[in-house]
Amino acid sequence: MKRLLPAITLTAVLALAGCTGGGSSDSADSGQDSGSQPAAEETQAAKQLDEAALTNIIETTDFDGKTFKPMDASAVSSGEAAKALEQAEFEPAECKDLAMAGLNAAQASAGTTVVGVASDNTMSVGLSSFPDEKATTDQFSTSSKMAETCGDVTMTMQGMEMQMTSETFDAKVAGADEAVGTRTSMETGGAPAMSTQSVVARVGNTVVTAANLSPQGDEQDAVKVAEAAVEAVKNAG
Repeated sequence: MKRLLPAITLTAVLALAGCTGGGSSDSADSGQDSGSQPAAEETQAAKQLDEAALTNIIETTDFDGKTFKPMDASAVSSGEAAKALEQAEFEPAECKDLAMAGLNAAQASAGTTVVGVASDNTMSVGLSSFPDEKATTDQFSTSSKMAETCGDVTMTMQGMEMQMTSETFDAKVAGADEAVGTRTSMETGGAPAMSTQSVVARVGNTVVTAANLSPQGDEQDAVKVAEAAVEAVKNAG
């Protein structure tokens, strides 16, 4: 378990940051399709959801038969996990900058973030809501650039070297303005540590990040959780 701690820490931080997304920043900026489903018409009067609304979504939504419990997002973004990420060494170095930018985006743009973990610890879901759609698309673009630039990363955290490889997949999330998925594998000391499949989706002023943390799961588990979150966000907004 001690060997896995840096990998688990990194996964928690990146899930909160919304940095497990993928695709190309050009397609995100231009509105071209990158595994996303544009809404039939532009979101009308999209608004920022407050912490109470985001918490309610996590506590009351049926996520494909799973229930989620909110965790202290501030403890992840400003606590030991964030400090470990800040002190880690990345190659390429730009990947650390992107990870930290994603982690700090909510604070920098007056965003509100709530994170939940499934009762069986197999899934996580993060909801970040922003004051305007530009701040939201900027966050989604950061996620896109992270996967584009950081498909193969070597990271040293807490004295342990890890290799992290990522590839994107076509994530079709019903109701999302845009969405993309990423498969990530981590190795420590040449041995597999863990793998995740995650989906980042944007709906109006909110970014949804769903991550499958179970070795028995697959990418469709993340897609289904993302779809449930997107629907709940639309109903709340």
